[in-house]
Amino acid sequence: MTMRSLTLAMVLGYVVSAMASPALARSIPAEPDPQPMPAAISAGQIDIQLVVTGLIKPVGVVNAGDGTQRLFVIEQGGTVRVVANGKLQSGIFLDIRSVSGGFTSGGERGLLGLAFHPNFESNRKLFAYFTNGGGDIVIAEFTANAARTSASASTYDPILSIEHSARTNHNGGQLLFGPDGYLYIFTGDGGGGGDPDENGQNQATLLGKVLRIAPNLSGAGYTTPSNPYPGAVWDIGLRNPWRASFDRGTGSLWIADVGQGTYEEINREPAASGGRNYGWDCREGKHPFESSGCDTTPPWPYTDPIAEYTHVNGNCSVTGGYVYRGSIQQDFVGQYVLGDYCSGRIWTISANGSSLLFHRDTNALITSFGEAENGEIYMTDHGGSLYRVVASPFSDITNSGFYNEILWLYYEGITGGCGGGRFCPTGSVTREQMASFLARALRLPVATRDYFTDDETSIHEGDINRVAQAGITGGCDANRYCPRSPVTRAQMASFLARALKLAPTSTDYFDDDDGNIHENQINALARSGITGGCGTRAYCPNANVTRGQMAAFLKRALD
Repeated sequence: MTMRSLTLAMVLGYVVSAMASPALARSIPAEPDPQPMPAAISAGQIDIQLVVTGLIKPVGVVNAGDGTQRLFVIEQGGTVRVVANGKLQSGIFLDIRSVSGGFTSGGERGLLGLAFHPNFESNRKLFAYFTNGGGDIVIAEFTANAARTSASASTYDPILSIEHSARTNHNGGQLLFGPDGYLYIFTGDGGGGGDPDENGQNQATLLGKVLRIAPNLSGAGYTTPSNPYPGAVWDIGLRNPWRASFDRGTGSLWIADVGQGTYEEINREPAASGGRNYGWDCREGKHPFESSGCDTTPPWPYTDPIAEYTHVNGNCSVTGGYVYRGSIQQDFVGQYVLGDYCSGRIWTISANGSSLLFHRDTNALITSFGEAENGEIYMTDHGGSLYRVVASPFSDITNSGFYNEILWLYYEGITGGCGGGRFCPTGSVTREQMASFLARALRLPVATRDYFTDDETSIHEGDINRVAQAGITGGCDANRYCPRSPVTRAQMASFLARALKLAPTSTDYFDDDDGNIHENQINALARSGITGGCGTRAYCPNANVTRGQMAAFLKRALD
């Protein structure tokens, strides 16, 4: 419950409406407030919510950390698109197809990664990971324009090139700025089955590694901080670490490494503790793979993954994700989400655990997960779509336009749903339900009187009396409340205007409420920013309020 809600409860708890006539002088106890389930993820709870379509082979999604809340979607063919306010924006933010040295895409090549400098808002620097005309891996710096609305290929400044022309696969592709401010680069082993060039265990090469560098931001390449291995090398022994992430809550590094033919692995590295050898090509997952030149008896120098899964049921290529640290989806907090490119399956692992929890099959070709500025997690489908990853406590709200508002209502303890694990977002709100929503939201005290005669059999009777005692309702007639009648948008305006004690306004915001007895309250609601109506200068006052709309009204009013 927010401070605003608590304050309202204190104020309204002692207001008695002159419009409501007490029918009986007896105290009616309130119904117990529903308590949300303890925050915990359940099998099958994770789902995906479509955000936009129309992308071309998206392989990544990142944020700029500049306060704009934009999402930047990486398209394998060499372009970066922007999604803002849930809509794909026209134009291209970055197009690298014309950079000197050329660009090649297709198969596992292309524009594979993007990272914005932690100070992007002021220095406008960003970095791309791609394969050039010869197939080599290039890490390059670009500079956005002053408005940070685009970055020109003319600002291209290559800072690192890694020979990779012999084979087209296992290019890696992840770029991340770590909590320490350095740029982390995740490279594949150079391609070919079984690491024929033995790059994974060779500390002298930059393939099959995690690299850590400090870009100079001045056209002079990079410097190398003090790393556990020679030069830029932070970790070794990786096959194709396609996607990795830092847990913004703990600083731990999560690396999902694509396996050879049997095992897909997930590694978790404690914060600031590089120097790991993840085993490839001596080990695949937790199992021996090759013996030549490898330690085959414990104790060996290899760090096994915390979790793995096999190539059954269509699995073939792990796509690592993020630990959810947002504030909207409380059940999701502290869960690492991952998927498989081939099967479209999605799992989670507790941030401090090691067990895979399966959630669902999807039809998506999962290429990446990404984190928004507010901690929400998104997912790209190579087929052209961007999704949001959701963990709803209700089975029927994934595709609701009021998803966030319904979750707020639930976690505030204002609703427990409509039964059977559902919320019924498109169902109409009745007057008795409205009473309970308001009584719980405002924490109104128990009523000392019974105000109406037609609610005696209602389970919401106690809450109806609470809102009557607070002066929020005077009922629908003398001594009557009409508990099972649906609430219209006009009535909702009056409920909220009285609850919030909104000041009247002389501004007329809508044309379709003229002459409505609730017109003043509708305008007060609009003036406060709680509603923008249902269309251009339209409020739709006689339309019934759905449960999803009610969640939005209450969140805007009370949060």
